[in-house]
Amino acid sequence: MSASKGLFDQLKLLYDQGLYSNVVEFGGLLTTIGEHSMDALTPCQAYQAKVFQADALLQMKEFRRAETLYKQALSARKHYLKTRLIKSPDGSESGDLTCEVEVKYSLHKCYMAIGQHNQALSILQSVIAKQRTPKINEALGRLYHQQGMERPAIAAYREVVRECPYALESIKPLMQLGVKTKEIHELVLDATNGSQKQLDWFPGYLAAQAALANKDYGQAVKEFKNLDERTCLRGAVTLLVEQGRAHYWAGEMDYAERVLHRAASSQPQLLAGMDCLAALLAAQGKIRELEALATRLMGVSEEAPESWVAMGYFSHLTKKSPRAVYFAHKACLLDTRNVEALLLKGSILQDLKKLPDAKNHYTEALQIASYRYEAHKGVIDCYLGLGRQREAVTVATAACKQLNNSPRALTLYATVLMKEPLSVARAKNLLEKASTGPGGHLPAVYMLADLLDREGNAERAVEILRIQLQHHSTCQLHQMLADLLAKNNEEEKAMEHYSIALSLDPKNEVALHGLQKMEQSTDGMDAQYDLEMEEVGSGSVGRGSPPQQELEDSETEAVWSDGDLNLVGSSN
Repeated sequence: MSASKGLFDQLKLLYDQGLYSNVVEFGGLLTTIGEHSMDALTPCQAYQAKVFQADALLQMKEFRRAETLYKQALSARKHYLKTRLIKSPDGSESGDLTCEVEVKYSLHKCYMAIGQHNQALSILQSVIAKQRTPKINEALGRLYHQQGMERPAIAAYREVVRECPYALESIKPLMQLGVKTKEIHELVLDATNGSQKQLDWFPGYLAAQAALANKDYGQAVKEFKNLDERTCLRGAVTLLVEQGRAHYWAGEMDYAERVLHRAASSQPQLLAGMDCLAALLAAQGKIRELEALATRLMGVSEEAPESWVAMGYFSHLTKKSPRAVYFAHKACLLDTRNVEALLLKGSILQDLKKLPDAKNHYTEALQIASYRYEAHKGVIDCYLGLGRQREAVTVATAACKQLNNSPRALTLYATVLMKEPLSVARAKNLLEKASTGPGGHLPAVYMLADLLDREGNAERAVEILRIQLQHHSTCQLHQMLADLLAKNNEEEKAMEHYSIALSLDPKNEVALHGLQKMEQSTDGMDAQYDLEMEEVGSGSVGRGSPPQQELEDSETEAVWSDGDLNLVGSSN
């Protein structure tokens, strides 16, 4: 039956069946036929044939060719509209034709794929407001947001939520742009006519996303935990990923790894958030776990940046820098706004001493995600490595503002100030702020204790370390405390803390060396004591012998003298 169909119908059949390479091949031939024979294709069919080919090329990721054909289709449509060749008798567009809005949206996808964001925005803006579908508005909102155009971005996202009230990927950026939770809730209620059955979780979800958007990671974690423990969303993978990211961005690495592992275990094909998990595993040197993660992700998809980020971290950890750079670059190509890919590539280039290139990648990551501590630190480390102290101070100051003066940000700023002798007092004040309280930032505690020790205030350093040991028990805390106690001649306490440090990390060379030194010192003191006792014992006999001997000699002499006298007397 299909054999009796016309050439255009055969092209449509190929397209409907998803035979995209055949659509491109046969469509090209059919277009050429239409150019030479006016009877081969009607104007409507010529237009639609180009759209079919462009759609097929888009599916095949040949974005440049697809772009060209979409443009040709739009141009042909415009010409046919002028000559009234593309309309039905009643004046409306034929329902069998792909509408202009869809073609423009597909063209925008081509522009996005080849990195021409301005052209993508321009083609979407050319769609009349009344004709913009939710996906057009969401795409517009995303592009406006990326370019810092907040008001039009909010307006575009609002339109999406009005038509699709549970478009969560539009609700999140609205919160990031400062729209109040109450306002969004009312917008959703209006769109659903006040019907929110089985949505007791929704206010909590909004509260969690609002806290995440406001960089209040502690509150965000609390809200996500409540959703997981007290609502019907228990075990929801997307919420676990969000919670893991909140821990990660707050610097709570152990918690982040635990939650993201839980998400990955419940859904082995999961990709979202796995780039963060790869970074966490790499930071802790967990090679086996990282290799298993990278292998699993590559089995899930080779077209996802998360897979290549994991491979990049694994190669970087195993000292295969050329491969690591390639994998990181591959991830960046797949998603130009993937922060973990940019951070990974910056880290690799930094280790290779290519500091200007590394700084560029860190800066790009910072432009996308100013809330990421790792991006700030990367830029600062590159500036310090290049000897550009002033720029490092400027970035560190900005980091404190953008990270809400978090303990990590204050510590980072103090690290930069410590490079200048005249700024040490200021750095000390920052470290005091970052290390105070039970939740003190441990790197700040370490730096402050070391600084106080160098200033000769060992007692204060010991006090700070002991306070933190009430809430934390780390190898470095015990080792540093042991070092200070050893200097104060508190050998027994020092040995105790060295032993605890080694029980936490048997490979800690500083603690091992300190304990050996203490044991050698103790053994030396014991040996010296035994020697002295031995000398005392032998010395007392030696010094006591002559008087005893003299006494015995004198007694003997007296006896013999008396005897001699008696003998002499008797002889006489």
